[in-house]
Amino acid sequence: MRDDKVHRIHIEQPGRPRLYQFDDLPGYEMAGVITLSGRSGALVKKIRSGVYYMANSGMLRPLDQRQVKMALGLSSGAGAPARMQGGARHNVYLDAESIDIALALGDGNISRGIRHALKVSVAADCSES
Repeated sequence: MRDDKVHRIHIEQPGRPRLYQFDDLPGYEMAGVITLSGRSGALVKKIRSGVYYMANSGMLRPLDQRQVKMALGLSSGAGAPARMQGGARHNVYLDAESIDIALALGDGNISRGIRHALKVSVAADCSES
């Protein structure tokens, strides 16, 4: 029989993550303190991707994202994305600068950023006519 205490995740927010990770990690934000399998560390979230890690003195340990999000009370994002009326899936090829712009316009969602840019472009074209 499996010992659930070994696989249990405990998260304290805000906790004291500086006990485990003294310096800020570029591109990451502190989210709290995590205890997993008897080990504790700072819970950090990668800003660009939203992926959570355990940090100890600059060393990052990958975590099961489903367990972390469940412990935080967040949706795991599993399953198909919500469908929009009249929408269709398309693949686009973008350079890094365009991706950054789309992420900024779409609050971290590239598709939303592209849709926003298209709406602004159409509105600008209509106002020029």
